[in-house]
Amino acid sequence: MLTQHNMNLCINATILTWARERNGFSVEELAEKAHISPNEIEMWEAGIEAPSYEYLEDMADYLKTPVAVFFFPEPPNLDDPKKKFRRLPEYEFDRLSPDTIQTIYLAQAYQDSLAELVSGDLPEKQIFRDLNPKSVSVKKFAQLARDYLGITIKQQFSFRSAESAFKAWRHALETAGVFTFKDSLEDRFVSGFCLLHDQFPVIMVNNSNAFSRQLFTIAHELGHILFGVHGITDVDETYFDLMDQADRELEIMCNEFAAELLVPDDEFKKDIVSFRAAGPELIPQIAQKYSVSREVILRRLLEHKLVTSETYDTLSKQWNKDFLRSRTKKPGGDYYRTRLAYLGEGFTHLAFERYFEGRLNKVQVATHLNMNARNIEKLERYLRW
Repeated sequence: MLTQHNMNLCINATILTWARERNGFSVEELAEKAHISPNEIEMWEAGIEAPSYEYLEDMADYLKTPVAVFFFPEPPNLDDPKKKFRRLPEYEFDRLSPDTIQTIYLAQAYQDSLAELVSGDLPEKQIFRDLNPKSVSVKKFAQLARDYLGITIKQQFSFRSAESAFKAWRHALETAGVFTFKDSLEDRFVSGFCLLHDQFPVIMVNNSNAFSRQLFTIAHELGHILFGVHGITDVDETYFDLMDQADRELEIMCNEFAAELLVPDDEFKKDIVSFRAAGPELIPQIAQKYSVSREVILRRLLEHKLVTSETYDTLSKQWNKDFLRSRTKKPGGDYYRTRLAYLGEGFTHLAFERYFEGRLNKVQVATHLNMNARNIEKLERYLRW
């Protein structure tokens, strides 16, 4: 239940209407979801009254729109996702739930927020600008990307868990100009997606997935960005068969790129001797060594013709079924850690830097971070400086 507070805000009322309509809600439907009267929403949209910050936070959550967007002079130019993901077969796009579509819009809004926060101070390193896949093999290109990101194999083998591995790779991507956000998607078969941009390509990861799967997602989506396409990582890759040849080959290249990035072939060859002796039972152990999922190792084995296509299809389908069936319920957790995990330290640091420079006040930084201004100091304590 929402609670009205005394302090109201001067939001752009037309953006509230835009956000509601973009998400397919009628006034009555949104009012029912928010447990308030339709008349109150109508008054806000007409500019006669304004919501409190607490109301606005909740409305932003319902409409998957960053709080900052409600203060923009005009609605952001968010393209229809169908235009961005036109490479997808129609059936694949049609099975995406409104929740996933909303999250795509949310990622587009984060790109607008990044443009405002950076304000011309572009990062010195931008991997999508500095690396070009032309005239090199996928294997060589993945090696160049790994060198650019600075993750050594020694460092990778030292990760204590898939979670620490994910955090290290995510930080490396942020340092290279690719920001990664997270959200819990209702479509568990969607591992994540990426959106291109001349300056701020972003990756969105499904936080409902295991960290080993999240790690493959950012590697695969980095491949999409470097090959110059918007992309979605799906647990089930059968939709590849419905793509035209060029798009199908591109998806296969992104898989090869991600596998080589995370499990370099020259290093993996050392594991082949052990695999020949022990067989498929060794796959989980090898996967743990690289902090990746079993599917990544299985794909590497298929490339080396150490498992058959039939074995690959059987095991990957079984593991995917097991994954989609398992839905472990977790406790609520720490609000601030969750916000930081969703926003990423790179984006959060950027917002706080603008705050400390005096370019943003507390309310403005709070709107970028989708938080109440009174909670900003607490979030800062969770940041590593």
